[in-house]
Amino acid sequence: MSKKEGDLMSISKEQLEQSFQGKSYVELKDLVQLIEENFGFNVTLQRKDEPEFTDEQKKRMTSVIFKDEDVLSQLRQAQRDRENGISTYSNSEDEFAQLLKEIQNEQ
Repeated sequence: MSKKEGDLMSISKEQLEQSFQGKSYVELKDLVQLIEENFGFNVTLQRKDEPEFTDEQKKRMTSVIFKDEDVLSQLRQAQRDRENGISTYSNSEDEFAQLLKEIQNEQ
């Protein structure tokens, strides 16, 4: 770690060696623990080649979002605005109509 001494985002080589003392191999969980304990971050790992969310996770999130009354209220207002000639959601009438259709199917 080539940070200047005393930087909050670095640890010394001695601290690093002490953290892994007696280990032939450093496992990923050891590195995560080191980061969390020394820098105060919550660390979540995800493979680079995997999608950010699975299709099932996306479906569940969509369902939760479109059951939220605040979200629905904003979309209803956007629909009223669009009907009155004010485009606040999208420049595409087709996209907006599709979104409203999907929301009605979720309810």
